[in-house]
Amino acid sequence: MSDRLSRKSVIINLIGMPIAAAAAASVAGAADAATMKSGSTSPKSVMYVTKSTNGKFCKGCKFYFGSTSKPGSCTIVSGPIAPTGYCVAYAAK
Repeated sequence: MSDRLSRKSVIINLIGMPIAAAAAASVAGAADAATMKSGSTSPKSVMYVTKSTNGKFCKGCKFYFGSTSKPGSCTIVSGPIAPTGYCVAYAAK
């Protein structure tokens, strides 16, 4: 058997490694999101509302995590957060 690598095995490794790394990072990210704690800021202090009227929604904010249809959590605001809610701490994903 030859000690040289075939062109096919090199190409497969070059394509396969980044895909495997991305999959591992995705799984790790999901685990991190599941263990995140809710924020400590009161909803009133950031003018949180459960129904946004400006087209910006918590489910599109980088601080929101959880379901897009059921209440989730926020890394800034305490308590359950409606995916259709909004507050002044909103930052697009």
